[in-house]
Amino acid sequence: MMNVKAFERVTDRAASFITGNLDGMKHQLKHSVVLRWTLFLFTIGCLFFQMTAIVAASAKIEDLPPEVEPTLKYLLDLAKNDDATAFDVRQIDPFVEFLLSPNPAGNIYSADASYGAPSAYHKYTINSDLQTIIDYILDADIPSFFFWPSSLRLSQWTRVVGGEQQLAKLRASFNDMNEPFALKGTEHITITPDQHTGAYYSYDVDRTVILSPYRNGKLMISIYFQQKPSVVGRKGWVLGKDDEWSYLYTQDKGLNVKGLGWADTYMYDSFGITVYYQPDPEIAAVNCGTVSWVKAGWASINMVQSKHIHRGLVRVAQAFSEVMENPRLPEPARLAETFSKSRDLPTPTLKAFARDYLAGLEQRIASSEALSKKLGDAFNPRRLLEQMTRDELYAVLALDYFKKILGRNPVMDTHPF
Repeated sequence: MMNVKAFERVTDRAASFITGNLDGMKHQLKHSVVLRWTLFLFTIGCLFFQMTAIVAASAKIEDLPPEVEPTLKYLLDLAKNDDATAFDVRQIDPFVEFLLSPNPAGNIYSADASYGAPSAYHKYTINSDLQTIIDYILDADIPSFFFWPSSLRLSQWTRVVGGEQQLAKLRASFNDMNEPFALKGTEHITITPDQHTGAYYSYDVDRTVILSPYRNGKLMISIYFQQKPSVVGRKGWVLGKDDEWSYLYTQDKGLNVKGLGWADTYMYDSFGITVYYQPDPEIAAVNCGTVSWVKAGWASINMVQSKHIHRGLVRVAQAFSEVMENPRLPEPARLAETFSKSRDLPTPTLKAFARDYLAGLEQRIASSEALSKKLGDAFNPRRLLEQMTRDELYAVLALDYFKKILGRNPVMDTHPF
């Protein structure tokens, strides 16, 4: 059987051959839809093989147990209702049983086809307690992208039903909780660049969070629905290894794939459920189980498969675990105080620090032959700075400062926080 590296060499040569020959015909077929369509399908096919060849050899796609499906449908329907406090805790039993049961190594589980989108399931354990997790990720003063730095560029509540004080009420209700507490709102999200295509997307989601006693412990359930298709995908880059949490974002539309720079791609739809369950209040261990559905692609054609979604879920879980279990992570109250004070930093101040950040990043890129070749002329500090919004300026500086706190090789030594 051809190994992955050999296949990559073959597909790269084939794509180069096709692109080279097509370049020779551009004066005749400059505006040909057929040309673009053929090249797109061929290159995307090669690309997605490369993305999944490693897992495809060993991973087996299996349906989630049939008893779990009613739980998923119940939770998705519940999130669409105005009164999520009508949560029936017994409905979650099949999902929790599956979450706590051993699963065969290498298997990928997905929900059935009735949801209209491909899906995947992933579970993992965080060595922390649920109260601590809630205090970090549900505080409006702490940037939530800190906890998923490999998948989120930006994430912020734009609306909370009942006001932002509902977040504080949810956190405060944890210790004396006797019944479910539900929170609803809207978040604006921008994800990090895809590791292979470089595309990143921005969109809004409706989110429901339910906190509830369960058996001898407590659980939190987070459910989201993407409101509408994302804005068109734009070009970004992963700088170095993905676990370095270093990315570059441009406003250029398209993909960083040879021959496909022109492609207008979208995240058409996504929705998901994550359950965080701490069975024993005396043991700092939270079992996390996620089911995610995603449709994304070009010209209304979905190119996403369960393998791709599972890979993304693993990426999310690894970063979340690394942050939550880092011994240098400050207490939630300290983080909240630091970033609450910086909320109103003047935009000129943020731009000045961002200019220093980009200068430092430019030095890193120049010292790396691989990064210099990868980016070419895409790294233009002045242009990048002019294109960044205030939220984007704040986010890049906040994440670099957070990396400094955690001891993860920040670009700068000095930050405005």
